[in-house]
Amino acid sequence: MSARLGRAASLSLLLGAVAVAFADSSIVVLALPDLLRQYGSSIGAVSWVVTAYNLVLALASLALVWLARRLDERRSVRIGLALFLAASLACGSAWNLGSLVAFRSAQGLGGALLLVGSLPLVRRLAANPKRGVTLWIAAGVVGTVVGPAAGGLLTELLSWRAVFFAQAPLAAAALVVVLRARRDERSAPSEASSLAASPARCLSANIALALASAALVGVLFLAVVLLVNIWRFSALAAAGIVSAIPLTTFLVQPLAVRVQSRSAAAAGVIALAAGLAGMALLPSRSILWVIASLALAGVGLGVVIPTLSRIALAGDGAGAAPGAWNVAARHVGLVVGLLIVTPLLTSDLSHSGQRAKLQATSAVLDAPLAVQTKLQLAFSLAPVLSRPASKGLPDFTNEIAKRHIGKAAGLGRELDSIVQAAFTRGFRRSFLVTGLLGLLALFPFAFALPAASRRPGWRTLTAPALALLAATSLLAAETARGALSYGSKPRLYAACAARTHFPGHGIDATSQRLALSALDRIACHYDKSREELVVNLAAKGADSKALLSVLEFGNKELSALSRWLSKL
Repeated sequence: MSARLGRAASLSLLLGAVAVAFADSSIVVLALPDLLRQYGSSIGAVSWVVTAYNLVLALASLALVWLARRLDERRSVRIGLALFLAASLACGSAWNLGSLVAFRSAQGLGGALLLVGSLPLVRRLAANPKRGVTLWIAAGVVGTVVGPAAGGLLTELLSWRAVFFAQAPLAAAALVVVLRARRDERSAPSEASSLAASPARCLSANIALALASAALVGVLFLAVVLLVNIWRFSALAAAGIVSAIPLTTFLVQPLAVRVQSRSAAAAGVIALAAGLAGMALLPSRSILWVIASLALAGVGLGVVIPTLSRIALAGDGAGAAPGAWNVAARHVGLVVGLLIVTPLLTSDLSHSGQRAKLQATSAVLDAPLAVQTKLQLAFSLAPVLSRPASKGLPDFTNEIAKRHIGKAAGLGRELDSIVQAAFTRGFRRSFLVTGLLGLLALFPFAFALPAASRRPGWRTLTAPALALLAATSLLAAETARGALSYGSKPRLYAACAARTHFPGHGIDATSQRLALSALDRIACHYDKSREELVVNLAAKGADSKALLSVLEFGNKELSALSRWLSKL
């Protein structure tokens, strides 16, 4: 009994270390705003705290694939745990952003050695090899989905440094277990997989796993950035919201263990993509919609990742090569997803800023406030608008309250709503791209899973039908609630449209009414001048490129055009 309990404790500590190594892929996401404020750097530079770990872990795992046959798994895990332990303590003590990224890279190298070498040891410590593979996969899934929530909880209650210091005791305990492992232990014999995975199926499973991992960028990174940086939730509140992912993932695990058909696996892929599409088509700043979308994505994640990992690890019962390929595929997918999404999101958020500026300007001009109040707003909010991006989005309601501009409190809430709607829509294409990456996993999935031995009946199609029903219901409800128009474009008057009568009486209201009418006439003049120029150019046979350049004229170009027309 004592030996059995010791074996179970050793297995639990090793699986805990595996879960932490997988969790480190996303555990610091909710700590990024704190890092941004502390180091005063750019968003791109701070994002390397996440990217460096995943990139080094992916490259090191690929290198270990070729060394797998000569790899001593016990030595690999020892070195990996020691390096991971030292790097975790160093990350918690980092003095600047450069040192933190360097230590995160060392942590990624230690994580690769740990994860690749741990699979044979877990197989050995478990009751049988098949059970060991299942436990190793489960530890990876648990670490992946719990990472953001755990990191947010530690950041909120203590600090971002606690995220790294908290990993050290578990790594140290696992290191003691591995150091005490007997040298004369031999690997347990392999068992035939129920999926009878051939090398081609293992390769297909790893490709699908990489695509599914790229899709996880949406739920593990984009969703967290949206909640914290755009909607201004605290790290603790955001951790509570994203906990919908691990909760649904755990609930679906009994089903995931038995998934061996293409239809059931396809249902998981559809659910994952539908959850990401739901995040893309948010109809408003609604927490319920976010929870529903993340829960649906969690269901898909809980089916897809274990199923693919089980197939990918079925090619070799004892060697370290399948584990190296599996770890490399997952983290290559994460890195590729980050490389695809980061420039796309940066570009879209830049355009969202311009859209929000137009909408906010329109709201301020049309607000029924006195000129003196508007001037006070302009001078008070100018420093807020010019501060660096590392400070986050401006909180107009709070800034107006601090300056005691009581009459503009309602305008502050309207400005915050405009900014949040515009920037929320800026995430749309990034979420859709990650959802598309998830759907692409269907193609290698078809080769990874064996074909059904009989004709598909209605029971076989139940799982994908339910997934499609859930996806259709969510997206249809979001569209009906106004998802397509949410934050879509500035609510501005047409150039020559009649303006709604400006409210109020007296000299102040009259002067504003006259000023706005003058601006309307100028805008109408510019618009008509541009239309006349387009007609004249078209009559003279101008090409489409010249016409397009005229249509894209901004205010400065239109002013110059107006002066040129007046000279003619």
